[in-house]
Amino acid sequence: MTADEPASSRDPSARAEAARCRAGELHQRRSELASGVPSDTDSAERARLHAEESLQRAKRAHWAAAEGHTHAGAAHRRAAAAHEQAAMLAGDGAGDAHQDAAELHRAAAAQHEAAAVDQEKEAQAAGS
Repeated sequence: MTADEPASSRDPSARAEAARCRAGELHQRRSELASGVPSDTDSAERARLHAEESLQRAKRAHWAAAEGHTHAGAAHRRAAAAHEQAAMLAGDGAGDAHQDAAELHRAAAAQHEAAAVDQEKEAQAAGS
């Protein structure tokens, strides 16, 4: 999510309230349809707007997940670098343990970076 988004899109309680309201609207519409109330242009337009809002939320969620994976990957790269430095300064065989830890962090970083790419692709696909 970005700083230029409305605060309500970042506030969990606001998102929860919006979800509750939407669930109530859907329940009401299902009841109307079950009792024979036909769709009209207004209800179709409301449904289209809700679908667009849902798509935008999904895209924001994918971008936020990609950002989180990018940050996690960078943190693992920093941890790997710290372990590599410690390995160079370590004595008494502790260097191997630090090198092993550095390799694990680099592998985790690569996984997060790949996950970020996947999430970006999902966000872009949601827009097409």
